[in-house]
Amino acid sequence: MKSVCRMCHGGCGAVIELVDGVPTGIHGDPDNPTSEGYFCIKGKASLDLLHSPDRLTTPLVRTGRRGSGSFEPIGWDEALDRICDRLAGTIARHGPESVALGQGTDRNYQEWVFRLANALGTPNVVGPAHVCFYPRVMASVMTYGAFTFCDYEGDPEVVLLWGSNKPNTHSDGVIGVKLLRAVERGSRVITVDPRRTRIAARSGLHLPIRPGTDCALALGMIKLVVDEGWYDRDFVAEYTTGFGELAEHVREYDLERVARITGLEPELIRRATRAYATASRACIEAGTGLSQNENSFDTHRAIALLSALCGNLDAPGGDVIWEPMPIEGRRAFPRSDLLPEEQARKRIGGDRHRILSMSGWVAPGDLHRAVVTGSPYPVTSLLLFGSNILASHENTDLVRRSLEKLDLVVVCDMFLTPTARYADVVLPVSSWLERDQIVEFNSYIAARRKVATVAGCRSDEEIILALAERLGLARHFFPSVRAALDAKLSGIGLTWEQFTEIGYIRNEKRYRKYRDGGFNTRSGRVNLRHDGLRAMGYEPFPVHRRPPEPDPELPYLMTSAHPRQFYNTEFHQLPATSRSQSAARVTVHPDTARREGLTDGDEVALFSRAGAREVRMTVRISDSVTPDVVLADAGWWYPGESSVDESLRSSVNHLTSNDRSDVQMGSATMRGLAVGIRRLGPGRG
Repeated sequence: MKSVCRMCHGGCGAVIELVDGVPTGIHGDPDNPTSEGYFCIKGKASLDLLHSPDRLTTPLVRTGRRGSGSFEPIGWDEALDRICDRLAGTIARHGPESVALGQGTDRNYQEWVFRLANALGTPNVVGPAHVCFYPRVMASVMTYGAFTFCDYEGDPEVVLLWGSNKPNTHSDGVIGVKLLRAVERGSRVITVDPRRTRIAARSGLHLPIRPGTDCALALGMIKLVVDEGWYDRDFVAEYTTGFGELAEHVREYDLERVARITGLEPELIRRATRAYATASRACIEAGTGLSQNENSFDTHRAIALLSALCGNLDAPGGDVIWEPMPIEGRRAFPRSDLLPEEQARKRIGGDRHRILSMSGWVAPGDLHRAVVTGSPYPVTSLLLFGSNILASHENTDLVRRSLEKLDLVVVCDMFLTPTARYADVVLPVSSWLERDQIVEFNSYIAARRKVATVAGCRSDEEIILALAERLGLARHFFPSVRAALDAKLSGIGLTWEQFTEIGYIRNEKRYRKYRDGGFNTRSGRVNLRHDGLRAMGYEPFPVHRRPPEPDPELPYLMTSAHPRQFYNTEFHQLPATSRSQSAARVTVHPDTARREGLTDGDEVALFSRAGAREVRMTVRISDSVTPDVVLADAGWWYPGESSVDESLRSSVNHLTSNDRSDVQMGSATMRGLAVGIRRLGPGRG
């Protein structure tokens, strides 16, 4: 049977082999137009996930202190009743805003979490949005009213791969194989990345940028494009506002200054800019690496301006604006109309990180600080769906203090993660093979069909329906998940059963849609200058914020990445994904290794400030990073450890804080963080 994998955000086509209705094998679908048969190690581990002996299969209620891992089994009805009784009590005392919902790995249920929050009346939904996709989404929306994706099938002459390792990290229906196919057909790649990835090594140009300085590079490239006349004059004149002021704004980002900030050779910046700007067709693949520092929003906005200036917006082979299909999906299903305006104004951090608040999210730092301090009001309860926040949210110490202070913590997950050990109630959820879902991406919609059942587990959607019914919110939901799927598909005139027969519907692209009515902005044009940002107290043009002065005790800049066999903090329990690497690694340059007296396999401590928690990692020596950069594995935890501290000993978020966060989005500085390194001893094997 054909389906769509959800072991990451990619959305690769999958063929599930069934024997007497039982899944026995899984591989890539060669007929899937998006992934063309590609299937990575995570997808191949799907059956490991389905059958893992470590899966939770019954609700649990805490019996010991938080973090101890002491639980006893409880029935589903009793668990749900207990949760809803506690929620009703806190809402009666403190209002619905005292309840926060959280989401991590999106098992295609994000819109369900938001619908529950909106129906409940709480504006507080927390997740990784601030350091993931949403800085790019909001920068694009504020600039030209939508967001884009690279048109690899349009044969771009140049692909600017910026902070993205697309062949390894697939996202939102854009699979790395499409980039590689474009390269086979002649597309040239320019990679901007602190590390020399495999795709960087194959690129025509590689810019090993200093982590956290991408905004300065983008502004410097804009200045070159303007000064050299490499911009699309007709497009700029007819479809943009603020060109003259932008040209004045970027005057200070001259080539020599940008080179000093970024650590790049001036001529390399010029060559990359010229190649991109003068290409007949070019697109920019901007990754999450750009979203994890204090310049997050402005970096993505500067890149959006660069694309517009060069005439690549909504153009063949360029950055095509997503035109959603008429289903009740990510935009309509959350029912934002259910949240009263007076409640929306209570969103924690909304007065500080206004652009993030516009997207409906709360930054983790703002939420956890509110829990600990009780300001601006009490937050007493947290419902988490698929989120191991002790390993994924920045500032681990603050997260732990927040979890310890909450009156009610509910975790819906497949495994007893460090975060789940802090829960009052743990609900066991199903994997992607155990649920029916509509997959919605920019290039297609598809059916993901249930092929297995693990006794005792329920999908996030089923849990949300059960909570809504007990909380008196059933009128805003559906009698069943199947009824919800039918409702979501009504816009294209199909039922879920009919859709499963079709399986896959391609979303056909249209180019230069702005020619029929302009862009979806208030001005109808691309906002090179954004007066709305100015009205909110922000700069109308992107600005690079410089980091603090260097500390000789912290001589290295840390960047981070997830090993390709894991997905964020997931799959460390699975044999197929964990057998190739048993410990977190930090990659250092040979010069760094000589300076610090390190050899391959040594155990070291990374630290970011005196007296703070250190992070233990295993050394890997490679010239894939520059001498002033160290590359740490992100999202790491050890499932087999008896204590939370030992489980998280390699979690880089012990080093992060909320001191340097993006003013518009609340994005934490997780890359470009100054660290020191200290040898602990030879590796433990």
